[in-house]
Amino acid sequence: MTTTAADALAELEERVRSGDESVTPEEVEHARGLTRFAMLRKEAAERRAAAEREQQLAAERETALAEARQILAEVTDDDVTAAVEDAGETMARLRAIVRARNDVQARALARLQASPVPGVTQQLGHTRGEALPVYPDLGHGRPAHGGPAFLWLNGRPVGPLDEAALMDKARTLPGTRDAAEAQARQREAEARRIEQDAALYRTDRAVFETLPAHRRKPALDSLGVDWNTYTAQREQEMLRRAKVA
Repeated sequence: MTTTAADALAELEERVRSGDESVTPEEVEHARGLTRFAMLRKEAAERRAAAEREQQLAAERETALAEARQILAEVTDDDVTAAVEDAGETMARLRAIVRARNDVQARALARLQASPVPGVTQQLGHTRGEALPVYPDLGHGRPAHGGPAFLWLNGRPVGPLDEAALMDKARTLPGTRDAAEAQARQREAEARRIEQDAALYRTDRAVFETLPAHRRKPALDSLGVDWNTYTAQREQEMLRRAKVA
């Protein structure tokens, strides 16, 4: 509508410039008014469209914010804090158990030392032909090379547990488990790929031959195909094709 009104006004103005005396001022003003009105209507439509778009964007923003809040509510900061506190309590319990174990080992050693139970002499080295030493499941003794007394338990000497090492081991367990799970997933993916490559060997030998050697060999191994025999036959076939060509 704007273009039509503007064209009509331009046509009237051009007729006036060309000397057409039949055009009246009222016609020019009327056309100019229609053009202005059409422009206002266009601006109104643009504003209305912009307002509707802004309402849509506002609704989308509110939806996104609500969904993000819902997602974040699945695991909250309080959950993290509680987990940290639980882990701290677990570590404290581990430390207490390690210290308690060291205490009972020390008490058991003192009790055995104060009793008629003979001490264990640890034998260092072994001469071929001689009988291996037999150690008790429970006892006490000192190292052959000297040093503090130790508790003999389950046929071997034991000393105090290393608290720091055990605490560090506990801290690294999650990472160790993650690594083990990742390796398991990698092995499963590798097994699936070998199975797929082996199926390709059976169904489409030409495509199989385009695979790199590090993929062909495991597939052939899974099928019981000797790699050396396969490569020799493959080279012979390539030579034969080269001669034919």
